[in-house]
Amino acid sequence: MVNLYLIDASIYIFRAYFSMPSSMTDENGEVNHAVYGFTQFLLDFLQFQNDEADAGLVSVAFDESLNTCYRNAIFPEYKSNRDEPDDNMIYQVSCCQEVTELLGLHFLSLQDYEADDIIGTIAHQMGDEYCSVILTRDKDLGQLLKRDDVLWDFAGGTTMDSDAVAEKFGVRPDQIADYLALAGDSVDNIPGVNGVGGKTAAALLTAFGSIDGLYARLPEVSDIGIRGGKKLREKLEAAKDNVLLYRSITAISLKAPLSVHHDLLVPGAIDISGITSFCDRMNFGNRIRDRVRQLSEI
Repeated sequence: MVNLYLIDASIYIFRAYFSMPSSMTDENGEVNHAVYGFTQFLLDFLQFQNDEADAGLVSVAFDESLNTCYRNAIFPEYKSNRDEPDDNMIYQVSCCQEVTELLGLHFLSLQDYEADDIIGTIAHQMGDEYCSVILTRDKDLGQLLKRDDVLWDFAGGTTMDSDAVAEKFGVRPDQIADYLALAGDSVDNIPGVNGVGGKTAAALLTAFGSIDGLYARLPEVSDIGIRGGKKLREKLEAAKDNVLLYRSITAISLKAPLSVHHDLLVPGAIDISGITSFCDRMNFGNRIRDRVRQLSEI
């Protein structure tokens, strides 16, 4: 089975942004430390592919904005707890997209959809004949995993398959969107149901299978052994509209407006001339140049 590597770019851009020295600047004095760190990550990944003789397909998904996603139209408070990216961050993300292309890798960003949706849609379009390897530290992407798929924390060197995700959340991967709708997700500013934490959400989904199953059999909540079942049932009943709204946000879309195919995702040749010019503009030293040269000679 061919590996389909789907890279959640924002995870690695922000990792570099907060770990690399911000004294790094390009030829115009613009801070570019995240670009340097992200470029190193991409070179590490390409080196891995070469070392493993892995002819897998690759796509890199970028987030376009924090507040233009369709989820913001549905629920304006979505991610409102996060600071908007400043001009420098927007510039650095643009440079990260540029170097991705120069290194021969397919990338996408969409105004109305997040990187998660791009990853989900590509995995869905490519079908079951590919094994999706999702490079991320965001375990919410576990909802996309089928039997042979994995989440790969590239920097941490760890993977999670569908069984590990189920152990982590207490629910199957296909139940994670429902789990987050019930329990909430403070990272994305999704409240969930008041008084329903992770353990209760997992118990409800174990008993009823899904949010739809839960509300179809809501009177039975009092009978499944959860402490305070009667009050819980009342809370769930009062929160029904909100829960259904939250699920429309926590579910990763598999229908983002994009179209991919095998040949589009095959890594291409490194643009040596383009990378050289890029490194000059970025004030990158010999380390990046030497690594690019070594990879291009393999």
